[in-house]
Amino acid sequence: MQRKRTTIFDGGMGHLLKGKDLRLASLDGQQPDKYFLVGAYANVEQPSVVEDLHLEFIKAGAEVITTNNFAATPWALHSLGKEHDFEGLLEAAGQASQQAVAKAGKPVQVAGCLPPLKDSYQTVDLGTAELMQPTYMQMAAILEPYVDLFLCETLASTAETMAAASAACRSGKPFWVSWTLEDSEHARLRSGESLQEAVKLVQSLPGLQAVLVNCCAPQAITAALPVLRAAAPDHVEVGASANGFKTSTTEWLGGGTTPGMIVPDGDYDEHDVITPQAYAAHAKQWQKLGATILGGCCAVGPAHIKHMTEVIK
Repeated sequence: MQRKRTTIFDGGMGHLLKGKDLRLASLDGQQPDKYFLVGAYANVEQPSVVEDLHLEFIKAGAEVITTNNFAATPWALHSLGKEHDFEGLLEAAGQASQQAVAKAGKPVQVAGCLPPLKDSYQTVDLGTAELMQPTYMQMAAILEPYVDLFLCETLASTAETMAAASAACRSGKPFWVSWTLEDSEHARLRSGESLQEAVKLVQSLPGLQAVLVNCCAPQAITAALPVLRAAAPDHVEVGASANGFKTSTTEWLGGGTTPGMIVPDGDYDEHDVITPQAYAAHAKQWQKLGATILGGCCAVGPAHIKHMTEVIK
């Protein structure tokens, strides 16, 4: 059987924009880092910054870029009393991605981001899939003119999965579904639900192009990929994008670590961010495990994508 070519997508826009220390008038001097809304409002106030970051990823090798609206949810905007900005922020995210593609001078696809509607990794008090679905439908409708496909990403529970994936399916465009996992060797969503069961929920949805795992430790992804490949239908691709921080999300959330997640100090720099060389080595292993779509998540920047592209292409 002929091996499928590997598709490269981008890394973590939110953390990179947060690191630019942008000052935006529309936030009235507030810097709401908790929800990364500074990066979202950059779509409107400093779109060239967003476009340039998209272009950096494209120049590094990304063939798919993701719209910069991960933080722009009604729930997060409500924390600032700015729910009315929701539609405009998503439209601006779509426009910035299209501007970057136009400047790139080569074929690049845009993935419309359908993120968690509340805190990332939250698994309780989310409501049912039926309650979440209208918001995902609204997101998809706003982004649809600007995107080639949808990426339902960082999903932590099966309820989020069904709400986001069904909205993406109804758009009529191809879509990817990506889950964030416990930082362990057990291939479980952060809700404790199994990755196999999550795949079963979406495997028959028309338009499903790929299933992925993201926003967790590289070792958790390595452990999960055989499970993901076995669970996915043959025609559905599998992919991965890991976090770049040495401190895992499980540690950050206060849940401790597991022995399988111990990482070599040499893989991380003085800022406790994974080196491009170490990230590329993980990606090469993921490719051997059947992943044909590879990118990065939090703290994974253009340098990581460039080195990964050079190693796996």
